[in-house]
Amino acid sequence: MSTEQKQLTGIAEAVLMAGSQSKLATVLGVSQQLVSKWVRQGWVPMGRILEIEAQYGISRHRLANPRLTDLVGAGAEA
Repeated sequence: MSTEQKQLTGIAEAVLMAGSQSKLATVLGVSQQLVSKWVRQGWVPMGRILEIEAQYGISRHRLANPRLTDLVGAGAEA
């Protein structure tokens, strides 16, 4: 993974892998505006995390709301 990718949020990386917000939205069956909202906030709703993780191989911990991952701690990745 490049330095640039390490600085991206999980959802921003998913957009790059899909090719655009519109393409990711199509894959997920949502609007581009909703994907744009996720990119701005830096995380996706819990109901979409596993779907994006399976499709693009991005860790669920990088896609989740950081407040939630802070609650479960770093050991939750196992």
